[in-house]
Amino acid sequence: MILTTVFLIGLLYKNPVAFFLVIVAGLLVRELIKYHFRHWERCNVPGPKPSLIFGNIASNIFLRQHFAEMIDGWYNKFPNAPFIGFYKIFKPSVMIRDPEMIKNVLVRDQACFSANDFAFDEKLDPLLAHNPFMVSGERWKKSRQLLTPIFTGSKMKQLFPIMDEISSQFVNFVGRQCGREVEAKSISAAYTTQNVAGCAFSLDADCFNNPNSEWRVMGKKIFQPTLLAGIKFMLMLFVPSVTWFIPVPFLPKEVDRWMRKLVSTLLQERKTKQPERDDQLQSLLKTKSAELTEEQIAGHSLAFFSEGFETSSTTMGFAILHLAENPDVQEKLFQEIQNTLGKNDIPLTFDLVQKIEYLDWVLQESLRITPPAAGLQKLCTQNYCLKYKVDGKEVGTWIMPGTTVLIPIVAVHMDPKYYPEPEKFRPERFSPEEKAKRTDPVYYPFGDGPRMCLGMRFAQIQIKVALLKLVQQFRVRTSPNNKPWQYNRNTFLTEAKDGLQVVFERRSQD
Repeated sequence: MILTTVFLIGLLYKNPVAFFLVIVAGLLVRELIKYHFRHWERCNVPGPKPSLIFGNIASNIFLRQHFAEMIDGWYNKFPNAPFIGFYKIFKPSVMIRDPEMIKNVLVRDQACFSANDFAFDEKLDPLLAHNPFMVSGERWKKSRQLLTPIFTGSKMKQLFPIMDEISSQFVNFVGRQCGREVEAKSISAAYTTQNVAGCAFSLDADCFNNPNSEWRVMGKKIFQPTLLAGIKFMLMLFVPSVTWFIPVPFLPKEVDRWMRKLVSTLLQERKTKQPERDDQLQSLLKTKSAELTEEQIAGHSLAFFSEGFETSSTTMGFAILHLAENPDVQEKLFQEIQNTLGKNDIPLTFDLVQKIEYLDWVLQESLRITPPAAGLQKLCTQNYCLKYKVDGKEVGTWIMPGTTVLIPIVAVHMDPKYYPEPEKFRPERFSPEEKAKRTDPVYYPFGDGPRMCLGMRFAQIQIKVALLKLVQQFRVRTSPNNKPWQYNRNTFLTEAKDGLQVVFERRSQD
């Protein structure tokens, strides 16, 4: 293509000297590009062969593969490499395969990878500037210090009565649809949205009675962006520097206005009347109220909302599907619940939920097979040597600041070296006995280290209490219309292309 372009340009000039110079320049550019794409070859680092225009990510950019499918292919193509080199367009990047090296990146040497590989304009998206996942450096440290107390175990125990009440409403909502086909992710999103509204703001989002609830509408808009915002998001993942020249916000303006208005109204109300319970917003106000502007509070509130409902609904939807596909696991979970709670109608508590070990194993196994994100993209922030052993000798490859470091979560979770028969749904993998046998604790659905997901405890307990009550009251099976799930290639997160179709049936009470 380059030579054809050069030839046409030369013809236009109709000048032998100019024609010759253009050809030389074209050949030189081509050779420079080819030289650039031999960077990892010169470093003796294996990796997939890049194309001259898109590096190694064309299949994802043009939606021929989901991000998870693309990196899984790389992972399996080089089974003996501790890491591989690839190109995000023109940018040399690495994907780490070795568990010890992953531990170094996420935990031991986290200071060298203190930023996630995202770029956004704070002027266009000021509310996102207060999301710990989006920011780095001092802003990340301050945000984490501010939010950590809101997600402690004791705070989750304090919020549990709200979750208990809303999960009971959810069971009634599902009960009204018994015998009919429902989409597991959709009903899970109704529950997690309702629960976040209650736990974060002490509000009723009306998700169980109104499918067009304002909360559901706004939640969908956050994760179903406009065409331009979607293109910008894809570029942000692969060519972050380009996004600075696209003046389109990631967060839709109506969502920005809605969250600001919501927070402003709540702040005015709470000047005269305190909520009956300390929700997450109230905990935030008590922590650093004198130092926070209304915009900062709105930004953190948006993080509570978006982080609390979307990934949790994905996780819960797939957990329901896995139970439907594995009735033996479902029945064992039911028996474990009955053995712990007994047949008496005793009040459910945070501590009782935590006692049901098999429930925890079911959730962990679901997160192993279908984590919400296929991979983590960290950014190298200082010169760093990736060390590994060859014939018993330690060697290393230096990577420079600005290098993307990819952790392939799904590929590692589905590696039979760590989890035999990885496609099989077997919660017993997470029993203390089996965990003790694994020399490599490869499990990253929430990340690891200082930048591990802050909302992990909240996500787990809201999903557990809902699954517990569903299994108590219903059996779930896959719908005859359900198709084996495939990745929806239009999104970066884990999402089923054709949905997760299931049917709930009420258990007999004898």
